[in-house]
Order: sequence, then C-alpha cells, then structure tokens
Amino acid sequence: MTRSSETIWMIWWSEKVCSLSERNCIEIVTKLIAEKQLEVVHTLDGKEYVTPAQISKEIRDELHVSGGKWGIFLLPLGLKVINVDLLHIENRANDIVKSEKGIQLVLGQLINESYLDQLAEEINDKLQETGQVTISELCKAYDLPGDFLLQALSRRLGKIIHGQLDQENRGVIFTEAFVSRHRARIRGLFTAITRPTPVSSLITRYGFQEHLLYSLLEELVNAGRLKGTVVGGRQDKAVFVPDIYSRTQNKWVDSFFKQNGYLEFDALYRLGIPDPAGYIKKRYKSAQLLFLRAACVGQEIVDQVEASVEEAISSGSWIDVATLLPSSLSVEDVGILLQQVMRSLNKSSSGLVFSDTIAVSEKFLSSCADLFSDLMQQKAEKEIKNNPVNLITEEDLKQVSCLENSYANKKDKKDERRKKAAEGSGSVRGGGGGNAREIKIKKTKKKGRKDADSDEESQGTATGRHKKLEFSFMSQEEIEDVLKTRMQDCPEELITEIAEHLKRPLTKTYQEVVRSVFTSSTSSSGGNRRQAMKDLQEEFSNLYNNIRLFEKGTKHFTDDTQTNLAKHLLKTLCTDITNLVFNFLASESMMTTENYSAITSEGRIKILGKLPEDTKGPLTKLHTSLNGKSIEDFLSCLDSAVDICGVMVKKGDKKKERQVLFQHRQALIEQLKVTEDPALVLHLTSVLLFQFSTHCMLHAPGRSVPQIINFLSGKIPEDQYSLIVKYQGLVVKQLTSQTKKTEHGDSDTKDNMEEEEGAESIRKELQEITTSIKDLVLRPRKFSGTEE
Repeated sequence: MTRSSETIWMIWWSEKVCSLSERNCIEIVTKLIAEKQLEVVHTLDGKEYVTPAQISKEIRDELHVSGGKWGIFLLPLGLKVINVDLLHIENRANDIVKSEKGIQLVLGQLINESYLDQLAEEINDKLQETGQVTISELCKAYDLPGDFLLQALSRRLGKIIHGQLDQENRGVIFTEAFVSRHRARIRGLFTAITRPTPVSSLITRYGFQEHLLYSLLEELVNAGRLKGTVVGGRQDKAVFVPDIYSRTQNKWVDSFFKQNGYLEFDALYRLGIPDPAGYIKKRYKSAQLLFLRAACVGQEIVDQVEASVEEAISSGSWIDVATLLPSSLSVEDVGILLQQVMRSLNKSSSGLVFSDTIAVSEKFLSSCADLFSDLMQQKAEKEIKNNPVNLITEEDLKQVSCLENSYANKKDKKDERRKKAAEGSGSVRGGGGGNAREIKIKKTKKKGRKDADSDEESQGTATGRHKKLEFSFMSQEEIEDVLKTRMQDCPEELITEIAEHLKRPLTKTYQEVVRSVFTSSTSSSGGNRRQAMKDLQEEFSNLYNNIRLFEKGTKHFTDDTQTNLAKHLLKTLCTDITNLVFNFLASESMMTTENYSAITSEGRIKILGKLPEDTKGPLTKLHTSLNGKSIEDFLSCLDSAVDICGVMVKKGDKKKERQVLFQHRQALIEQLKVTEDPALVLHLTSVLLFQFSTHCMLHAPGRSVPQIINFLSGKIPEDQYSLIVKYQGLVVKQLTSQTKKTEHGDSDTKDNMEEEEGAESIRKELQEITTSIKDLVLRPRKFSGTEE
C-alpha cells in the first residue's frame, strides 16, 4: 500500500527542513483534523493515517480482482495495509453504491454488472443443456436472494439468456425447445388415453412439470387437438376424460335411467364420474328429479309411491314402501322418499310413518286402540274392587283444594268476627292449658259452580299437596301380545312400534276409565271414608291431649327421673301418635297401609322413602325426635307434621282437661279394684296418689315407682307414706325371692325350703296389707293439698 502525497510531504518536511519531533507532528495533524482542514482515518494500531479516497480505491481494486462480487466483511482481510475499522469500510462501500449505478450491495456483498452478465451466461449454458432452470435452485447455487436474481435475469432474457419465464409459475425459466418437447409428449400421451385417468398419476409417472402440463393440456384441449375434457380443476382431483369414454358413459347412464327410473351415485362413481349429483343435474336439466342421500329417482317412481300410500291411508290400512322400490335403495333413502310423499299428500289424508319405510293410516291406529276397550273396563273394575284405598281422583283433589282456597279467603273475616265478639263480651273464652290443642281435619265441600279461575287455582293447590295418580294399564310387551293375536300379517317391527306409539294414549284413556268407574262407586264409599276421617280426628285428639297432660306430670321431677319419664312417654304414646300421622299420610299418598299401632321404626323409614320431598322433611324430624329426651321438641316437630297433614289445631280448655283427668283416674281405680298382683297394686297406687297430690296425670314405667314414692314424702300423711314404703319393701322382697327361685330351680335342699317358707310369709303379709294399700286410693284421706 502506498502513502498519499500529502502524508509523504508532511513527513519529509518534518525530517529534512523543520526537523519536527513525532509529538509535534501528531499535534499538528490532530489540530488540522479538529479544524476539518484534513480528512484522514486513523489505523487500528494508531501509527498511521489513511484518507477515504485511498479506502475507496482499495475497495474497487478488490471488487475488480474478485470478478465483480465480493463480500464487505472479507475486504479487511485483503486490505491488511490499511488496517482501519470495518465501519469506515462499510461507509465507503455505501458511498460507492450511491455514486456508481453499476454496483449493488446485496446481503453484504458488492456486485457489479459484469458479474451479473457472467452469471447470466452461465445460467444460459445450463438452460440450453437441461431445457429449464428454477430460481430456487439458482438461489442455492449462487447465494443470492430470489427476488434480486429474478429481477436481474428478467432484464437479460432474450439477450444473454435464450429462454422464457413461465407466466403461471414465475420461478421457472425454460426454452422453447423444452416446451415443444413437452407439448409433443403430452399430445401423444393423452391421445392414447381411452378411459378417465387422474392427471396427478401421469405427472408422477412421467415426470411432467405440473404447471406446464396443465397449461399445455388446456391449450391442446381448447384448440381441439385433444378430444376430451379435464374435470376437477388444477388439483389432485383433476381427471382427464376422453370424448370416446364420455359418449359411452352418457349412453349407459341414459339407458339405465330410462329403464329403471333412478340412478345410484355409487354406480356413477364406478363409471369414473367424480361428482355424480352435479353430473346428473347438468345432464338432466329439465327433468323432475328427487335427490336422496345415495341416489336420485325420477318422477315416475315418486308418483307410483304417492298413489300407493294415498290408497293405503284412504282404505284405513298400511303399506311398506320398500316393497315398491328397487332393492338397491337404502332404508335411509326410502325413508326420505316416503317423508317427501307424506308432505305432498293432502291434509285430509292423515297417516304416520313407522320403521322409516311403512306408512300407517290413522284409521288403522284407531282400530288397534279399539282392541283394548273391553280390557280397560275389566281391568278398571278389578282395580277398584281389589285396591279401593288407592282410588283418589283429580276431582277429590280439586274438592280438597277448593276447601283450602275457601278457608284462606274467609280466614281474615272469621278472625275479625271473633275479635269483635271478644271485645263485645269483655272476656276471652277458654281456660288454661295454653298448650292443649284440638285437632280438626278439614272436610270436603259440596260441589258448586266454579269458574275457570277457581278451577286453575284448585288444581294448582292440589298438585302441590298430592302427586297426580297414574294407574298402569299394560306394559309394551303385553300390548304387543294383544296386537299379534289380531294382526298376524303385520311385520314384527311394525307391531313393536305401534305398541310403543299406543302405550301413552292407552294409559291416559285408562285413567279416564278408572275415574269414571270410581265416580260411579263414590256414593257407596263416601260415607265410610267420612266415618274413617272422623274416627281419625277423635283418636288423634285423645292421644295429643293425653301427651300434653302427661308432660305436666313429668315436670314435677328433676334430673334423671324426668328424663326417664320423658323417654317412656316418647316410646309409648308419642310413638303411637307418630304412627297415626305416618299411617294417615301413607293412605293419602295411595300407599298400602296397616294398623298404625303395628308400624315399626323400619316401617316409618320405608314410608318416608315414598313420600314427596316437601312432606319428607318435617316427617323425618318427627321420626328422629322419638329418640330424643324432650317432649317439647317432639311436640314442636308434631306441629309441623300436623300442618303437612292438612289439619287445624286449636287450644283446649280447662273443662276438657278436668274431664280427661277424671276419666284417667277412674280407669286406674277400676284397674286397681280388680288386680291382686302386689307389684301392679303398688304401681297403680303410687300413680294415683301422685295425681291426688299434684292434680297431674303421670305415665310412668315400673322402674320409676321408687322415685314416685320418694316424691310422695311430705305430700301425703306420714302413716300413709310409712304404709306404702313398707308395702314397697315387701314387693321388692317377693320379686327377689322369685328371681332366686327361677335361677336355682325346684330342689329339696334345706336352703330352698327356707326360702320357700320366707316367700310364703311375705306373700301372706302382702295379702294382709294389700287391702289397706288399695284403701289409700279407694277411700282417700286428707292430703296436704285438696283435689279440685
């Protein structure tokens, strides 16, 4: 590399004339660069300066030496003498590209026109040899972008490159000889084809250029040089169909359709027609055709089916359309044809389609339903005779709901009248016993005139309280058996579908028959039902009042004794009234019922499982409360259950309570008079003494007698208390001796004989005192409190 004249002059001047030091020279050059009087580039080693013109000269020299193409990043390797930063080289290269039109910068490479001309000559030699070249191959070979290469070669087509660019695929350059050679091959190959052939298979087999083949094939077909057509477009489905085959194909299709009146799509596929539906529409534009899923049929077949179906419907019979049509048609296509025919028939011709291919008239279905009329009447009469408890009709539910509506509408007026009466008299009727109630079950109203609104309201209320009843008539299998005996000529699948179709209407009709029969028998059974409701009300009221009064007695005790008495009451009377409620609801829900006293815990759970959801919740709580320890909790749950049952509860009065107390006391006294069992005498006497002293009834088990006697201490005279305590001790001794005797059995040992003598002595003593114990109640003396 040579130095510039300015640099040489500067160094010579400093050495020969002025004899400047190196530092002075650096300062002078730096000063000139700062004042922009000198433009130089500092080398990487810091020892030399190079002018931009020298860098540009070196770049041009390297581009010329390399043949017109050189990478910028490779220039520093050749310009080792310059030894400047790459940034300065890039800047000078960009300046060269801007100033000289014949040089271009492509992907970091400087390329001039001479290189492109040389490249075009090389590509032309290859093109003449192979007949075609692709831009993608040239990009890989010369490491140049496709757009740049395509633009550069396009300017040299017809000059340096003797070929032409494919207009369909601009990434291919070919010669006229190559096109002529392909045209001749295509013409010969497709002239020899006599049947439909996929074009893609020919491209793969003979190595044709795809876009060129389609262009030349279209050109030859349009010019009439090839007799045939290309269907399917320029895709993988493209098929060349020669005219000789099309003529034969059309002749076969026309002949088959004329003889049979239909065309199968699969048959046309086998003939080489890729789009059968489109082919048929194009071939028979004016014909009336019905297109199905896998075939199309002519109007003659449609008219034949329509006439047969209309005749079957008008005559009240049925017809299987599949027997009138060609067997090659699928069941699905036959079903579509039948549905089309059914839609086109007049509205007066009513019929249904079964098994997809069978048309059945409404008259025939009605005749099938008439077969069951006598069976319905017989079964309904038998149902009423065998299961009268299940016969609650919608009319009953409407009557109940009407009563409820009437009660709701008049409730406010009744309350207002009661309030006015109470204010007028100045006192409120009724006695104590705030928790005592009277249960009253709603009675059925007499029928009267009802408008539409009241009917709807009553029906809605009834639906909320009772499930709509459905009486089963026959299963589908039983219906099929009846139909088979009367219609032996019908196919089995038709009988099955008719049975399925008739099951719901027959069941609905059967409901009406049952209700009609039941209505005729209502007059005879109505009185019995009202008497049963009256008995239920009386029994419920007695149990409820007794529980409330017995509860008062338990409150005189505390701690464990009160708990034991409450549990005993829950297991006895509370269980009875619970079973009464469950039995009532079971009968209202049309379940098989039994005597309520025989219902067990498992029986209540079974009834709960069959009750409606809105009823199940309160009844479940009532059932669970029987295992608790509180009478109050039980009565609270009972109140909710009573509301579910639809009964009304009213407060009792003192007069009725006194009657119940008197009747209970008299019943115990009568039992005491006739009993001679010392344990029972002690039990009855202690309970009666408790009632005399507290004026409260007590329902207690035998194990609670000692606690009752302890309670009587201080409540009765001392002599009476001492007598009953003595009697208690004798009863305990007698029971103990009996237990020992049972354990040891009958033997003649000395100890046993002594025990027998002692037991005999106790028995005699008990007999002597028993009369005095009974007299404590039968001839009562004065107690600490007086009985009302």
